[in-house]
Amino acid sequence: MAQPMPYSYRDDPAVPAFDDQAPLIIFDGLCVLCSSGVRWMLARDPKGTSRFAAIQQPVPRALYRHFNLDADRFDTFMVLADGVAHLKWAGVVAAGRTLPPPWRGLASIARLVPPVIGDRIYDWVQRNRLRWFGSRTSCLMPTPVDRHRFMEPKESRSAT
Repeated sequence: MAQPMPYSYRDDPAVPAFDDQAPLIIFDGLCVLCSSGVRWMLARDPKGTSRFAAIQQPVPRALYRHFNLDADRFDTFMVLADGVAHLKWAGVVAAGRTLPPPWRGLASIARLVPPVIGDRIYDWVQRNRLRWFGSRTSCLMPTPVDRHRFMEPKESRSAT
């Protein structure tokens, strides 16, 4: 299947409009590993511009449907950057590239891992993440300091 054109979701009436100017990292808000990863990123990039949204929210769910992914199964997190969805290993690399040095440099090195190998590692961790790390009973809530980095449930994008 060919990669959709950048920003193809903007023309999809099933995807609510949202602010897509900064990279959006979609994660499972109930997964302890995923939530810990978001906290790790926030701690290393407190002034960053990337934003976060839990798959349990309407916009991320609509984006998953648009890209023919199952939001309920959540077998990959997504980094939406410049209108392009990066999934699995490519998502890990894209998320790392939103961070300052030295993390951005490490993500650049991770690009050298062939996708077939990176995706297998990603799939193995993804399949076992809830068993290994557990799940939360409620979604990760941002601190007041970090709230601006999280998508609001009813956020909308102004006309671009």
